Amino acid sequence: MISTLSGYAGGTTEAPTYRAIGDHSETVRVIFDPAQISYRELLEVFWQLHDPSARPYLNQYRNAIFTLDEEQHRVAVASSRALAQTLGRPVNTPIEKAGHFTPAEDYHQKHYLKGPKPLLELLRERYPDSQQLFRSTEAARLNGYLGCNAEPEQLGPGLRALDLPVTLERELFDSLTLTCRNYRGVGCVLPPRQ
Repeated sequence: MISTLSGYAGGTTEAPTYRAIGDHSETVRVIFDPAQISYRELLEVFWQLHDPSARPYLNQYRNAIFTLDEEQHRVAVASSRALAQTLGRPVNTPIEKAGHFTPAEDYHQKHYLKGPKPLLELLRERYPDSQQLFRSTEAARLNGYLGCNAEPEQLGPGLRALDLPVTLERELFDSLTLTCRNYRGVGCVLPPRQ
């Protein structure tokens, strides 16, 4: 994952905001490296994160896939049809052209990252502009780890790759392996520094 950013898409309202979202939906823009993870693999993760047969109660909070081009649209539709066949019931998640994406307000970005103050302070030193911070790969990865969303075997090497101060890295690793169910049992040692 290169970066993620919360925002609004799928509508026609000019300059949507959380308080005046108009006909947009809340969404997350994901920028990824296809050499590391394919669009098809991202769709598999997406399908696991929600009930695709559920019907939305508000347009603002609906589950949707916003595609950037015809190839993404084709792959998403095929993925949806295959899932419907596997589930034996309709998939109600719409697949639409992305249209314009508007980033959400700063207070809607990187929720989990806002918890550990020393970590956020370090990132603010590295990225003084909040938009750069929220669009950074470091922020996306750390927010994912703090939300307990990574494979356990990726945690130690992933933290090591972020070049955090040793004490902060150790504190974060210890905290995550104690609080996140899917990281429990991860070896007590971080990989050696190179």
